[in-house]
Order: sequence, then C-alpha cells, then structure tokens
Amino acid sequence: MRLIITFCLILGSFSLAAQSISGNLNSAATEDVLGYGNVDIYQNDKLVASVLTDKAGNFTVALDTGTYQCVINYADHLPVKKEIRVESDEVADFTLERDPSAPVAPKWEEIESIEMNSVAVSDREYSTRRAPRLRGRTEKSSALGWHGYGSYASESDMGSGSGLGEAMSGRSGALTAGEINDYSKWKMWQDLTDSELKSHADAWKIAPKGRYTLELRSQSGLPLADALVRLMVNRSKEVYAARTDNTGKAELWLTTTGEEVARKDVSMEVEYQGQKETVKNITPFEEGVNHLMMRVECSEMNNVDIAFVVDATGSMGDELNYLKEEMNDIIFKSKQISSTLNFHFANVFYRDKGTEEYLTREMDFSRVLSESVQFINQQGAGGGGDYEEAVEVALDKAINKLSWNEEARARILFLILDAPPHNTTENQTKLNKLIREAAKKGIRIVPVGASGINKSTEYLMRTMAIATNGTYTFLTNHSGIGNSHIEPSTDEYEVETFNDILVRIVKSYTYMPDCEQNIPDLELDYPDSLVSSITPVDTLDTDTTATNPRDTIDVVNNPNPRPEVKWSYYPNPTNGIINVKADTDIEELFLTDLTGKLLQSIKKLEKDRVYQFDLSQYVTGIYLIRYQHDDKWISGKVVLQR
Repeated sequence: MRLIITFCLILGSFSLAAQSISGNLNSAATEDVLGYGNVDIYQNDKLVASVLTDKAGNFTVALDTGTYQCVINYADHLPVKKEIRVESDEVADFTLERDPSAPVAPKWEEIESIEMNSVAVSDREYSTRRAPRLRGRTEKSSALGWHGYGSYASESDMGSGSGLGEAMSGRSGALTAGEINDYSKWKMWQDLTDSELKSHADAWKIAPKGRYTLELRSQSGLPLADALVRLMVNRSKEVYAARTDNTGKAELWLTTTGEEVARKDVSMEVEYQGQKETVKNITPFEEGVNHLMMRVECSEMNNVDIAFVVDATGSMGDELNYLKEEMNDIIFKSKQISSTLNFHFANVFYRDKGTEEYLTREMDFSRVLSESVQFINQQGAGGGGDYEEAVEVALDKAINKLSWNEEARARILFLILDAPPHNTTENQTKLNKLIREAAKKGIRIVPVGASGINKSTEYLMRTMAIATNGTYTFLTNHSGIGNSHIEPSTDEYEVETFNDILVRIVKSYTYMPDCEQNIPDLELDYPDSLVSSITPVDTLDTDTTATNPRDTIDVVNNPNPRPEVKWSYYPNPTNGIINVKADTDIEELFLTDLTGKLLQSIKKLEKDRVYQFDLSQYVTGIYLIRYQHDDKWISGKVVLQR
C-alpha cells in the first residue's frame, strides 16, 4: 500500500472586516517579545473576538468600526486594558509589567538535571532495550511493513538514541503521525476485534458493543451540540449516556465490557435547553442512523475545552521534548481556527505509583494560553521502572478533577503515552467507568500512541476513542525521531505531520454553522465540484535533499502514466440532493461527515451514469464523498446548506 505524506493545512479563519487592530506584545522587565499572549476584544462587556500573539509577539484582529476594550493577558504578568477606537487599521503595541507576586518558574535545564538523576536503573535498561530507531524518511509504507530510504536527519535533530532526554530541544512540525478513525472503517474494526485483536479485547474486558447513533437537529436543520442523550433499556434502566458533538451526533453503546446484551425495548431520552424528548423504536447502527428534530431557539455555543494528558516517565524521553513543542504549536494554531471560539486549555502529566517524584502534575483549565505553554515547558521525562504506568490515575484526574465547562461546543482530551495502565481486575473496572464518565460529560478521548506501545495498548487506546466518539492517532517512523513505532492494525493510512493531524482534528470537532446557516471556511484541502487525479505509478523519485517530511515531493517517474480519473458532483452547496458521475466504474462510494464517520454508501457505480446521495435528513455542515481507486482514496467536499 502506498502512503502519501500530505501537506499541512493552512490555518486561521478570521472574520473579514474593513478594519483591524494589530500590534506587538513585550515584557517591560526583559524587553523580550511575549509569544502566545491572549488578546481579548470586548464591546459593551461582550467578548467579540479573542486572538493570540504569534511567537514574535505580533497579533492582528479584524473588526468593524466601533469602540472596543482591548484586554491583554500573559502568564506571570499584570493584565492590561486599553480602550481603542477602530476607524481604520489601528496599531496598538502593549508592554506588560511582571507580576511581583508570581513565583519564578524553574528553568528547563534545572528540571532536566533533577529528573535525569532520579531515573530508575530498570527504566534506563528498558529504554535502551527497545527496538532500534528507524531513521530514514519514506514515501512508501503500509500497515503491513515499513520501508525507509532517502536522506537521514542529523544527530542534532535526532538525539543520541538513548531514549532518555534524547530530544533535548524539539521543534514543532518535526514529528510524523497517522490517524485511524474506526468509525470510518466500522466493518473492518468489527472484523479485527473478532480476529487479530480479539485476545486483547478478552484480556482488558473492554469492548464497546451494541452501537446506536443519534443525530439531533433544530427545525432549521442546524446541529444541536452538547445535548445529553441516554440509552435506555425497558424505559427505566440507563445503560449508557453521551453528549451530541458539533455535528449533532451522539454515539451510545449497550455495553462496554463486551458481554452479550439483549436488544429489547431499547429507547433514547434526549435533554436539551430544558426540553426532554423520548425516541422510541430506535435502530442499531447496522440498520441506520436515528434522527430527531427539536423545536428550540438557535444559540451559538463557543466554549472549547482541550486537555493534554501526557506520560512523563523516562521511556518518553525520546519524544517528549518534541511533543512539548508540538503541543504548544497545536494550541496556538487551534486558537487561530476562529477568533470567536472561547478556548480553554488544561494539562495533566503523570508517571506511576511507587517511588516516583510525583504521580500526577496538573494545571486546570485556563483561557490564558501562555500559562499552559509555561506549564508544559517545565515538564520533563524521568522515573518509570516497569512498563505499565498510572494511566487510569491520570485519566481520573483529567475527567473528574479538571474544571470542564458545563456547556461547550467541544471537549477534547489528547492522551499521549507509550505504555498501558497495569492490567488488573481493579483497573479494568475503573477504565470502563472512566470511559462512561467521559462519554456522559461529552469528553472525546483522542489517544496518541508514541514509540514503545504494543498491540495490547493500541487496542485499548482505540477502544477508548470509539467509546467516547474520538479517534486514534499514532506517531510513525517517517520523521526518524524517537524509538521504533509499531504499525497499526488496518489496511492503510496517510502519513501527515503530527501537528497537522491534531489541528485538523480540532477543526473537525469544533466547526459549526452559525444561526444564519453560515459555515466557517476551514480552508480544507479537498475539491468541491470536479475531481481529477492521475493514479500514481509504482516508481517514485524521492527528493533526498529535504530535511522535513512536509518538504518531500512525489515525482511520477514514468513517461506513460495511467489514465486520469475524472468525476464530478453537483450542486455544491446543496440543500439535499448530490448528483455524482464518474468516467470509471466505482466499487463503492461513501458519504461521511468531516471526521470520516461513515453515514451512507452506494455500491457498484457504473461509469458515465449519474447516481444520487440524499443529504436532506442530515444537519447543515460539511461532508465528504470518497471512493478507493487503485489503492488510493479520492475525496471531495460537499456543503449541505439550507
């Protein structure tokens, strides 16, 4: 199978206005620029825009004519408020005084020195025993094997290879990763859990079964997010509860432990804005998606909560510093998605029970991004001992102790680790409970598998993602950073930068149309009417001078490439019907939401014939139509707008 390294998504979708406020932020004490500072714009006490300064301390926010209050916040500095009259492109620089009551944060070098000296010998031995790093870049890969060739990154980029403190200074955009959304390949996931992964399902006693999906919309077709949906048996027993996401969908399960449960008298209870509805005679997902329309007033919910839960034991030393840089950059780019979204960030770093310097370190949700950046930068890898770590303790802290917003458009928990929790009967019960608690609170778990995870851990992480309406991501060998990474159990996946994947996930989990049916421009790299593609041939000429995976270019090295495939779909945008026509036979054409979650399919499409998808039952939003041709997925974007 061929994996194509995709290029990064262009970020930032600020509203277009005739005027703006721009400027620079710096510290009075050091005269240094202050990157990742919060710039909040208020008008009559209402927050109308919120942006961040970039790494150079610069910011720009588009605004209409009017008078605004500009409020600036930065970690360990006193906030500043200034009234600005906007009539054209205004310039306003800000200098912040350090807060005299703020503690002096320890330097990274000091933390690294302390924690490196505290690492257990067994952990050092474990780190060096792991599989050797594969450092070459690649253009060809599949889930069945990894074939590296091309130029090598330098030792300064790679680290020493010890697995402890290997990346003393990381750089954002360096790590490569893949994503498996098992909702998009649902039949394959079911087959895997009945075969290759069955032993791991039996070992963990965690296996979501009996899937039911609800899509909730308003009378105007808009998705209703953050509604509480309960799956009921015999109209009185709640067996699962979840919240609708930004597309109005909730995923519910008869069981998470894999035991057989009779599907008799199953219903759903829905609560939204004080209203309650019961959905009877519901169908399991195998028979279709359940739909419900509620007559409610349109309200725009702009809170977005993002928490990073990170394994900080010694075995993470080969990638942690890179991950820290990635997390900071991901947070910054996530905030750029929209100036109207109200982002909050939290962090939990964890190790293991026993002789560790600490079990968990956490920072509760804050709107001030620089506070999260500062906290992340103070963390280092150390300790550990055995393979398993206190994953369940960290998840409990994140799910039940952090101050998640009671109302939010999205709540996302990125779980970054290279080892599983201890597989005990107590932990099996606890993990099942935590999964249910996360789903009921609307927290979507997005695991990130780092070097060192095994198949058992992969299975557990993918299960957590499925049970909470999340997706599974994993680092790959293509960057040449860190120790060896296992290939996931799947047919194929695309290789992207880790940074791009997580920002794309945040985009797909947070976009929503407004009350006027306007859909934000996410600048997605998908065509929207006519799709033309040349099927690549097997021979590739790789650019061996590139030092970053995103700089690597495929060149078709054949004078007679295979014929171009052309297909079209229309009208787009649509209020319901999409017509599809291709100049080739298509085995199966899929309709998914923006995350890749399968909604419909049409089999055996003949070339030059017109086929139709009816989207009228779905909520306003962005959809993808996809099919596979010569081992390559070809996709197009469809906008449903009423």
